[in-house]
Amino acid sequence: MAESLQGYVRADGSVGFRNHLLVVPLTGCLQSLAVRMADKVPGATALVHGNGCDFQGKDGELLATLLGGFATHPNVGGVLFLSMGCAAMLAPRIPELARKSGRLVAELNMHTVGGTTATVSRGIELAMPISRELASAARKPVPLSSLVIGTKCGSSNNDSFEFCHPVAGRAMDHFVDGGATVVLSEDCELYHGAPQLAKRAVDKKTADGILSMAKKIGEYWQGRFEIDFETFSAPKGEKEKAVKRSLEHAAKAGTKPIRAIFDMSERVKGPGLVILNAPNTDLENMTCLAAAGCNVILFTTGRGTVVGSPTAITVKVTATEATYKRMEENLDVDVSGFTRGAESLDQAASRIFDRIVAAANGQAQKAEILHHAEIAFPLRGVTF
Repeated sequence: MAESLQGYVRADGSVGFRNHLLVVPLTGCLQSLAVRMADKVPGATALVHGNGCDFQGKDGELLATLLGGFATHPNVGGVLFLSMGCAAMLAPRIPELARKSGRLVAELNMHTVGGTTATVSRGIELAMPISRELASAARKPVPLSSLVIGTKCGSSNNDSFEFCHPVAGRAMDHFVDGGATVVLSEDCELYHGAPQLAKRAVDKKTADGILSMAKKIGEYWQGRFEIDFETFSAPKGEKEKAVKRSLEHAAKAGTKPIRAIFDMSERVKGPGLVILNAPNTDLENMTCLAAAGCNVILFTTGRGTVVGSPTAITVKVTATEATYKRMEENLDVDVSGFTRGAESLDQAASRIFDRIVAAANGQAQKAEILHHAEIAFPLRGVTF
């Protein structure tokens, strides 16, 4: 298994494996302008979202934190912020955070420029010098511990749980052994397995955090939907099955001790296996994993999926041969050889390991090639 990595060492100590220029609208009203600018600037990616001053209170704080996480993401070297004078709540705060992190920063208030055409033109003008500087930056040798790998599953099938997740988990164990950080997430998927996962925690604080995560899910569902999540997700007589499936979800992140649990408003810290308490739905979870500092996301799928991230390198893997043949344009690794018995668990895991290393070292993955960069910001107690 190759382990030689080349990355971009940031002033804040994080390490990126891309050097994106991110165009960030601080209100969703400017998202289409961000796309028009990014399309004209080499190396630029637009953070397309529809939110801003519509989020208030704790959800407004979470939005600001997640936007800040994207602006200081390890794979981001520079940011162009777009704002409007009537929606200025985030304008002073997040650009300053990005500057302090050492990112190259430019700001543009649409109300000081004019309409769409003038604003897009000015945005491109501001972004081009940053683009050129980022393009000239050189990669440097970095250790395997520079990798922060989020794990996610979506459009799963039985092959995912029986074959793909054990293979992915073995690869993640190898990364942890090498000093990397691996992140397990998807709150509702972990609910029924929380007691077993708590037993893998390295200390009481982490164990209590895992059990608290499950308890809050029950409280949120009862308060929001008037639904008992325990019986809704595991009807009478199906508890054992629900626990098994929950642990099969967790298996994609490996078997190592769980060293910490973080809220979705926090930047994860390793090394080792940690949990990010974030919604399990695909876009919300990938958004939180990226904002929490994952420079790579390993996404396992049974039926196939197209989503990617604007900042985190997304590596897609399936253990279903028919799915890979049908969606090869979107999927990066096919481990159906293990499903068929044509390769061993370790052989299949080695291919995932090597693909992640190659992706970190610059090999473009399918989601990047196809410009998939979907996000969705969560609301506390609403999205799961």
